Amino acid sequence: MRLRTIILGTIFVLLLAVFGIVAYMLLAEPEAAGSQAGASSFSVLETGTAGDYGYAVFNYRGKGNITLISLDSEPKRQVVIINDSQAIQAERLPELIDQLRILERYGYTVTVTDEPKIGNEIYIVPTGAIPAYALFNLQQNSSNGTIIYIGAKDLLLSNGIKETGWYSSLSSQQRKRVVQYDGTLDDFMDQGNVSLADEILHNTWMAKNTTTRQLDGSGTGSSTVKLGPTGYVRLIYEFPDIAGFYDSSYLRAPAQYLVPSPQSIYPWQSSSLKFELTRTNGTAFLTVRKDGKVIEHDQLRRVTDENVFMERFEYEEPGDYVIIVDDNSGTLASGLLHISDIKIDLLQRQGFTYVFSVIVDGQPLKDAEALVSLGNSTPRKYYVSDGTLTVNANLPRGTNTFNIELAGASMPVVIENTQDPLIIFYLNYGVPSFLLVVLVYFGARMSRKPVYSLRFGDSASTIRQEMVLPTERAMESFKKIREDMDLAGSPITPQEFTISLKRYLTNGAEVTEGNVEEVLKKLVKAGRLECHRDYYQVKGEGDVKRNVLRRIIREKLIESGTMFKEVGSKFVTKDFEIGFFGDVFTGKAMVVVDDKAEERRIIDGLSETERSRLKIMQSNDMLTFVPIDRLSDVL
Repeated sequence: MRLRTIILGTIFVLLLAVFGIVAYMLLAEPEAAGSQAGASSFSVLETGTAGDYGYAVFNYRGKGNITLISLDSEPKRQVVIINDSQAIQAERLPELIDQLRILERYGYTVTVTDEPKIGNEIYIVPTGAIPAYALFNLQQNSSNGTIIYIGAKDLLLSNGIKETGWYSSLSSQQRKRVVQYDGTLDDFMDQGNVSLADEILHNTWMAKNTTTRQLDGSGTGSSTVKLGPTGYVRLIYEFPDIAGFYDSSYLRAPAQYLVPSPQSIYPWQSSSLKFELTRTNGTAFLTVRKDGKVIEHDQLRRVTDENVFMERFEYEEPGDYVIIVDDNSGTLASGLLHISDIKIDLLQRQGFTYVFSVIVDGQPLKDAEALVSLGNSTPRKYYVSDGTLTVNANLPRGTNTFNIELAGASMPVVIENTQDPLIIFYLNYGVPSFLLVVLVYFGARMSRKPVYSLRFGDSASTIRQEMVLPTERAMESFKKIREDMDLAGSPITPQEFTISLKRYLTNGAEVTEGNVEEVLKKLVKAGRLECHRDYYQVKGEGDVKRNVLRRIIREKLIESGTMFKEVGSKFVTKDFEIGFFGDVFTGKAMVVVDDKAEERRIIDGLSETERSRLKIMQSNDMLTFVPIDRLSDVL
């Protein structure tokens, strides 16, 4: 009986196991199909130009990133690695080959050869000294191939190693074909600070401008990048399960640019366009497209002499709008209008302090003024700095609405408050606590407001007079001198603050220098001012260090007699652009830093890929770090 029970039990367990396996297979198959249905996809529908911008329209599905790069030459898709038996210290060549194989995932062809020949592709030459056949190809302009050379600029590989200044003898056009890294291949691999695969994928040696964008979901989208009069556009897409790139054909900007005023607006704003047509082949039309779809198509008129046209644009959906004017002969003019996407969300709450994030087009808003009100209360001015807006408020329990006004529009942010207001909190927790609050409150009201003693007199031989300087009078004097000296919101020096005190408080009498600095330091300690390099600004007016450096740069440019114009946060001269790390430069760049230590911190904070790009720009004299104290020497 016991044996029969054991046998039956064993059969029952086996049946259960078989049933479980079958059920798993039946359930797993639909899941796999569903997973396949959710695979990522990406395809480019069209590329073109809008004024001096290049654009791409694409279909996508999934979550990933795209990078749009404008290039001044046609990009190549084949990589040839030279395995030269005479190469110096190139034992780690197999490791380099393995690293470059990742390019095949994107669509590159990667081959290895020992043939001493340079064609029209990308050639990796990790020989330590330039081979004679490669140098001859450069000097004779035998092909238009790009040579990525790892080795010295003064060593030649020809029946041994010879020392010669071959690199300095190349013309500027010939040098553009060479991307050079110092040292041998083994040294290069040991340093590990450059990813050749990434350099090749992004064509960093001939890239002009770059934009990146994150995608999540599915649909049709578009992206733009500054192009210039002519060039090519490469779009790189990277998703968890697919990756690749798309290269445009040769793009040429139209003869006439359409530049709306302003060119970038918010959804609640409008932009106007004024342009002139001299003659058209038939009737002219104005077309506005977004993500490849026609938004507007207006008939203008046939033009036989000079005609001026004026248009007004108002769109609510954020994105890039391509504007085209054409006739029977084709495109006459084109341009771009950008509608910025702004998002304000509660980032965190600390007691009665509310911190909001302000994001425009996916990036933190650097500096701006905002008017904030709670419900129907009177708005108060606050400052947005590096994408954050900090507001102090004692909210009642329940639903509350912050009205945040930026760029002429009020955006509500609704917050559910589950905490009691401060006064109710103390009432709930006892009369003694409430009495303590009252005592502190009236004690604060009865206490003296912060004041400063200001000593002044007509000369050193007279007895110094002393006057009381209230905080608000001090701040008023601080702001007035900036208005008088036309400094806008720039930081000022103690000497300039002294001028203001003499002008508005002491009737021209001299003020003790140490006393002025004491007042300024107390205002800093009280949280009314900020200081950097002995310059002072009102707290909340943005990054004090950057504002101080901007003023010093402007003054040094004026002192040196260098003509310049301010474009955004940059100073643009005829030969170069001066700005800060993170700015977008279109030419030779001088990146100003506070000191060498800041330069080291910036470089240490970069990724391996970013450091390699930076090194290439520096080696090609396209970017230089300049400490502010050495700027005069450079100018």
